[in-house]
Amino acid sequence: MDLLADYRIPFVGLKPGKHDFQMRVDPAFFACFPPSDVDQVHGEVHVALDKLDTTMTLRLTLEATLTAPCDRCLDELEVPLHATDRISVRFGEETVLDDDLWILGTKEYELDLAHALFQLVLLAKPTRIIHENELDCDLDMTEWHDGSPEDGDDMQDIDPRWAALKGLDN
Repeated sequence: MDLLADYRIPFVGLKPGKHDFQMRVDPAFFACFPPSDVDQVHGEVHVALDKLDTTMTLRLTLEATLTAPCDRCLDELEVPLHATDRISVRFGEETVLDDDLWILGTKEYELDLAHALFQLVLLAKPTRIIHENELDCDLDMTEWHDGSPEDGDDMQDIDPRWAALKGLDN
């Protein structure tokens, strides 16, 4: 059974005009791709397809939630993901799929959006995932970060052989 069949749009039978599709992104979808840090996403992508006689335009709108550990305290955190993308589709002799322009060959009859949706989610993920308020973080995990002398920063904790190297200047 093809798990990515729901992410293909057969455009050959569509009449010119606007067509709307909803596509689900969840762990079952991400299981079809190499392991990544966005495999715990739940949400939907709204696909608006505007078909003309010689071209098509796809507008992708992502509304989802990512469950991931906080980078500061490692607590599970839910992060909303919002993203949009636009893909122009033209027809040509050979199929070429660039980021925002797809040229479809004469033998193509459907649009496979699985990789485009995967990339949309990857690009929507923030670079840092942390609680908005630092006080929401788990204190047991962030306690080492308070600057207390128990951190092992004392000179008496340093091996004397390494302490001698501190006197060397470059």
